[in-house]
Amino acid sequence: MSTGVSTDLESYWHELVTAALLGTDRRQPPIPPPGPVADLIDDAVRPDDASRMLAAVSSVAAARRAAFVAGAPAGQLQMPDPDERLYCNAAAVATWRTVVAEWPVLEDEWVLTVIEGGMRVPPDALVEQLQRHRGDATRRARTAIAGGPLAVWLVDHVPSLAATTRAIASAEAVANLPELPVPPELTHLLTADAHTFVRRLAQGFDSGEFRAPHRAVLVNLFARCRPEVLANAAATFSTAHVGLALALADLAKLRHRMLTELGAAV
Repeated sequence: MSTGVSTDLESYWHELVTAALLGTDRRQPPIPPPGPVADLIDDAVRPDDASRMLAAVSSVAAARRAAFVAGAPAGQLQMPDPDERLYCNAAAVATWRTVVAEWPVLEDEWVLTVIEGGMRVPPDALVEQLQRHRGDATRRARTAIAGGPLAVWLVDHVPSLAATTRAIASAEAVANLPELPVPPELTHLLTADAHTFVRRLAQGFDSGEFRAPHRAVLVNLFARCRPEVLANAAATFSTAHVGLALALADLAKLRHRMLTELGAAV
């Protein structure tokens, strides 16, 4: 901001301040420079020096405040480059938040499905993802693709969203789901049909073959099996009496919902 107040009025203001500090009994109020302020003070017709000085102070203060003018204009904020892709729907974003809170093993597939479906991530979720993957080169690269020009724009304008790693992810790693370990005796279930998938796992739960130590590898299996088996698996194991089976049914339901909302074939 700059001020358009004249030099004479500025000098008069400083003299007023000095007189106010010393008191009118020790110094007479200064005479205002010719102009509107002097006319206003004369019109006030105050009976003593103190009253006239108060009128002068209020008049000059109003003039000084009114004289402020805008400074040089700030540079116009440049918008991100256009991106013709549609945002994925609000339900899909809500499911993504459930995924990262409950079954983060599904997040890679969520982002890749968004990319493969020709969609992009809405700004609110994009900010969360950039923050979440500041130190993960591969997942951050996927986020940048899913966010498009807006992701670059956000990082340029919000330093706290910048990456904390200088690692560079390979194109192959970015474009594909990471491999998850599954025991050799269960690998055939990764490509099995729904009947075979459900029957084999049901036998394992009934016989006591699958217990708590198998949780991690069974989670991996459910995260990478064919999407076509998810609905049957969720329906079958949601009525099971084994805690692990119930947890896997929850995972199957969430993955099925996630892919359905993003328009993937299930």
